[in-house]
Amino acid sequence: MKVQPILLTLALCAFSFSTISAQNNRYRRGNDDEPEQKWSVGLAPFSLILPSGKVNVRGEWAYASNKSLSLLVGIPRPTKMPNLLENTFDLTGEGKTVKNRYTSFGAVLENRFYLGGNAPRGFYLAPYARYNHFSLARTTEINESQYSTTFKGGVDGIGLGGAMGVQFRLGDHITMDATIVGLDFKWMRGTLTYSTNDPNNDVAAFRDEVQAAVEDIPFIGSKLSAAIDGDRIKVHTPGAALPGYRFNLSVNYVF
Repeated sequence: MKVQPILLTLALCAFSFSTISAQNNRYRRGNDDEPEQKWSVGLAPFSLILPSGKVNVRGEWAYASNKSLSLLVGIPRPTKMPNLLENTFDLTGEGKTVKNRYTSFGAVLENRFYLGGNAPRGFYLAPYARYNHFSLARTTEINESQYSTTFKGGVDGIGLGGAMGVQFRLGDHITMDATIVGLDFKWMRGTLTYSTNDPNNDVAAFRDEVQAAVEDIPFIGSKLSAAIDGDRIKVHTPGAALPGYRFNLSVNYVF
């Protein structure tokens, strides 16, 4: 048995816990129901550099010594559609892509329970509600002609779950908040729309082409049915309850 690595790990855990507890106790008033610093606003740095389609900002209100409400909002930021989605929804894979846009909006409302009674610092457990909206748009020129095919999609999801995390002090007014794990179940549903500006387009043949493409979508393809809607083809995805995982890291200003 390798004793030294185990002892080192236990020592680091004990030191981290005692440091966080000591830092949190500095900010407690004599009245346990009134946190000295009730409010915080923050930004998730990874959302600025990753192609997530959004920028995550966070706000928190400690309404008691061990409780707070936290709201995380993902502000849409246009980026390119991931290759996996492109390949999934594309009709033929031919032609030149002239537009490729992906955005994501999300909101997570948590009711946090801080185990050390030092909100908004320390370890916490939090039930939460979650909403997501994903928007996809892609336009492909057909054989370098003046005609093109456009795909647009929108998927919405709403769910409930629970999270575990920790928030610790980096300075007198700066904290880092980490949602270590968040698990939820979401009800997801969406609509896909295909259109073309080719005046000679055969709508019935176009529908068959779309049907062949969406049937290859993993898990739900067999349940999808393309229907003619004027000069467009629409596909409504069936509602489905799906498991979800979330992790978040934010840097916050506390006051």
